[in-house]
Amino acid sequence: MLPPSLSDARKGVTKGGKRMSIFVIRHAQKSMGEYHQQGLKFNDQPITEAGFASARRLGDFFRPIDIASIHVSEYLRTQQTIAYVANEKGLVPIIDSRINEIDIGCIEMMSDEQIKVQFPQFWDDYHARTHEFRMPSGETGEEAEKRIRSLFDSLDRTRHHIFSTHEGLTRILLCSVLGIPPYKRHLFTIDYASITVFTYAQEFGCWTVPKVNMVLGNKEES
Repeated sequence: MLPPSLSDARKGVTKGGKRMSIFVIRHAQKSMGEYHQQGLKFNDQPITEAGFASARRLGDFFRPIDIASIHVSEYLRTQQTIAYVANEKGLVPIIDSRINEIDIGCIEMMSDEQIKVQFPQFWDDYHARTHEFRMPSGETGEEAEKRIRSLFDSLDRTRHHIFSTHEGLTRILLCSVLGIPPYKRHLFTIDYASITVFTYAQEFGCWTVPKVNMVLGNKEES
């Protein structure tokens, strides 16, 4: 017998074949340290042993769900997170830079104090959250929103799909679907290996969000 939250999530993805869902998964727990790869702008950490345990739970969850396509970012942690699901489904994940994490520019390895001193206007804008802002030498939330929506809106709305992506981009997609400005993305919490479900209600011609930040099993291991 499935727990109510999982049972409801599975039942909610199909209504007589009229509804489809896009399951957006944040990558599982990542390793600490520097793992830079040629061609990638940011650190490319693999997932941890706890992360692989989360990935196996995802495999169990998606086993009864018919998935048409799996999309991953260019970063290894998103690919490892969904590998068990992909293998079970016999699907080759599609690597798509449109679901890379928001480009934070030059501040990845900087301390808060360094950012505050070198980019005081950004620091103020980031913490005020009253208007759109650009990450130093990076992108705005609106720019990240446009690229993930270009993929999100292109998919077949009669089939189920999976995105294995990142925290910031999941928050931005939630803002986009719910009509919230992307600079308000801090309002959402997205845990490692969590599932956020976007279901298309064909009869109403709009998206619904029946599940946000659903974590399977032991949250501490996710």
